Amino acid sequence: MKILSGILLAALVLGCGGCAGAPEEPVSTLLFAPGDGGSKYYRIPALVTADDGSLVAVADRRLESMGDLPNKIDLVARRSTDGGRTWSSVIPIAEHRGDCGYGDAALVSDARSGELLCIFASGRGLWESTPEAPIDINVCRSGDFGQTWSAPECITPQLWGAACANPLSRGWYGAFAASGRALQLRDGTLLFVVAARTGREAPPLVNYVCMSEDGGRSWRLLPTPVDMNGDEAKLVERADGSWLMSIRNPAKGRRKYALSADRGATWSEPQRWEDMPSPACNGDIVRYTLRVEGARRNRMLHSIPLDSVERRNVSVLLSYDEGCTWPVRRSVWSGDAGYSSLTVLPDGDIGLLTEVGNWERGFEIYFTRLTPEWLTRGEDDGR
Repeated sequence: MKILSGILLAALVLGCGGCAGAPEEPVSTLLFAPGDGGSKYYRIPALVTADDGSLVAVADRRLESMGDLPNKIDLVARRSTDGGRTWSSVIPIAEHRGDCGYGDAALVSDARSGELLCIFASGRGLWESTPEAPIDINVCRSGDFGQTWSAPECITPQLWGAACANPLSRGWYGAFAASGRALQLRDGTLLFVVAARTGREAPPLVNYVCMSEDGGRSWRLLPTPVDMNGDEAKLVERADGSWLMSIRNPAKGRRKYALSADRGATWSEPQRWEDMPSPACNGDIVRYTLRVEGARRNRMLHSIPLDSVERRNVSVLLSYDEGCTWPVRRSVWSGDAGYSSLTVLPDGDIGLLTEVGNWERGFEIYFTRLTPEWLTRGEDDGR
């Protein structure tokens, strides 16, 4: 009897241990919803982990219309200091003045200074813009991890338009930075990608990289176009120092990408990820782990509506071969959902900010915290 009781007790303990080891399910929190703050609509998520470990989530507060610029749009943020479990009240970054709105934020945390940078568009819409009266690109800064922000600084003349000294881009008709995440390289260089209307007629849009080597105080346009028929695009640094650009494909079907091994001086011909369906939608790509920083494997993450036609099924994908293939993927929002942004939390969990909904009913913006164990169905703890 004592032997039998011991066997039953051991089985019970092992069973409970198995339950305890089951991957934790994702937890989602609604951050921005139609009607909040007197606004009819919200769109365009951007998410970053600040130098102190806090999370900053940013969205367009589109007061009267769901449309892009020109529109009455405010950029607003919420912060979390406990890994996304609770969130602050709304913090304004840039609020519209008259008919001049601000939207499409891209975020980056400068590891050298500890500052957050928010890069965004303002004023005219992309299709109304001209070299003499451009849609503007701006930068705001936060030195206190997203609690307060500086006034917008217009950097358009540094990059393009009639006031720019660069003959390559002086005659462009419009350009904007892709929303979500900008990139800091391991050497401290800051990068973001613009989609440019290089002529009066558009599409197509052309992708170029913008670079700052002084913490975003000054910017320059790299001269080589990446994709002559692209759209919103994101960058990630590979383990060998080369650059990988993930590009929204205006033709739908499959997501596009391009590679540079010489810091943007030249680029490979854009290719398609055959294992990444995409419905011509913005997504995000970030570094998750690096062997040189102590991890067992190099890992990248990508978020995208994993559907070749409709904006739905926003999923998180994982690559072990520096973005060549994406064998791991799990759906987070199986229904209608569009733009998304990713960040890595200090404890190794993954943060996802997603616009959930559609153009008919509007969008709600949710933060989701998920674990690498859940993403990989228990096969990888992310270390």
